[in-house]
Amino acid sequence: MGKLNNTSKIILVVVIIVLINLISLYLFTRIDLTADRRYSISNYSKEFVRNLDDKFTIKCFFSSEIPYPYNNLRRDVKDKLEEFKAFASRYFQFEFVKAEDEQKLAMDARRFGIPEVQLNTIENDQIQIKKVVMGMVFMYEDKTEVLPIVQSTENLEYEIASKMNKLIKVSLPTIAFLQGHDEVPFPDKMQTIQQMLQANYNLKPVNLKEDPKGLDDAEILVIAGPKSEIPYDEKYLIDQFIMKGKKVMFLVGNVEADINTGKATYYENDMNEWFGHYGFEVKRNLLFDKRCSSIQVRQQYQGGYAISYIQYPFILDLIDLNRENIIVKDLKSLIMAFASSIETTQAEQDSMEVIWLARSSELSGTQVGQLNINLQYKIPMDQYNRSKLPVAALLLGNYNSYFKDNPLPDSIDTTGFLENGVQSRLLVVGNASFVQDDFANQNNATFFANVVDWMAQEKGLIEIRSKNIAARQLKDISDGSKGTIKFIAVLLPPIIVILVGILLWRIKKTRYARIKRFMGV
Repeated sequence: MGKLNNTSKIILVVVIIVLINLISLYLFTRIDLTADRRYSISNYSKEFVRNLDDKFTIKCFFSSEIPYPYNNLRRDVKDKLEEFKAFASRYFQFEFVKAEDEQKLAMDARRFGIPEVQLNTIENDQIQIKKVVMGMVFMYEDKTEVLPIVQSTENLEYEIASKMNKLIKVSLPTIAFLQGHDEVPFPDKMQTIQQMLQANYNLKPVNLKEDPKGLDDAEILVIAGPKSEIPYDEKYLIDQFIMKGKKVMFLVGNVEADINTGKATYYENDMNEWFGHYGFEVKRNLLFDKRCSSIQVRQQYQGGYAISYIQYPFILDLIDLNRENIIVKDLKSLIMAFASSIETTQAEQDSMEVIWLARSSELSGTQVGQLNINLQYKIPMDQYNRSKLPVAALLLGNYNSYFKDNPLPDSIDTTGFLENGVQSRLLVVGNASFVQDDFANQNNATFFANVVDWMAQEKGLIEIRSKNIAARQLKDISDGSKGTIKFIAVLLPPIIVILVGILLWRIKKTRYARIKRFMGV
């Protein structure tokens, strides 16, 4: 009877385990213990798939045997899509395409624009090249979008949300990049920015001198680094753009600098009289900061050359970011070369809402007038006498037209002139280098893309994009505290081992003593 009961118990346990596994196949659940819910999809994604009103299909083309380090990719993608499906309406579907063999799978994938990828693998102690496919196709109505190569799932939620956004929306917002005044050339010098935004926005350069109606279809205007003053009639077109409630990003770098020659001069682009009407000023100065980036320099050394790195105070490493604002709260830092500070006092006096985004450190300063950026020049410590100078800020409010109190330009059609505007949003940054490919690292590019999303009211995309680059900052502590922590980290583990050893030795000794007493030895 006892044996029968034990057998019954074993069978019961096996049945329970099988049932749990069967149930888990149909009921998706996951516990994400990370603070920023890094491994869970955002509310934006949940709402998106929940509100689908027509069939949305994702076809996944993944080879059955993908070499390391992508060998778990297929399972990770399936887990992510299962999570989407758990919150989606009945219109959301996905499938992993099956084929008779790998060659047929690759052929089917190629029809959608998914290429084969060559990966190195070790077979029979030899390095072999293996061709695999690992891409996805998104289908909605008669439209198709492709993610040709999936290399990780870190950014997969953003990729999926972007593709859905592009397929489902009737039209995408247009972002215009002003050209014609020696701005940062778009798209030639802004490839990183273009790649990041093109899935969700229409992007185009605009030259208002050649095309005065170039802003008619745009929602956001980017003025990135004009090196000469914008003409009066073009200022009128931009002013009226703002009066219509459209958004403008003023990225204004004042200083032309050459590290190799050590020379720096101001551009002839002083438009502060015009900027002042909208409540801000880009100061005619050059910021330097103790918190800065290193640059590589080549120095002559004993008949040859040596490469070394030096801290260069004119390339700012801005870590004082507004952690309460969704645009920058998850960014580690912003890198800006040869930046100027901005002033927004006038906007505050005009009751505009001003939100600072990035500031210099507590040990910073400015050069005004004559500029000296020579690598050999050591800035005296007493010149680091400025603190928390704003470099980037947002301005929100209802503006009156600059041309309300100024003559209208007679070179263009001013019919329909708007004296007063509806609420608009402006971004002001005392630098334009951060959008160029040379400086557009992940944080800089994400900052720009987040501002675009914020201006276009796409906060959900900011939430997803920033999730993958959030970095935990180390708390700044004193040198004494660092020494104490280091001392504890080195000595504590061996001390614990010794104490445990002594405890076990004492237990063993006590046990032997009891055995001896029991045996009468």
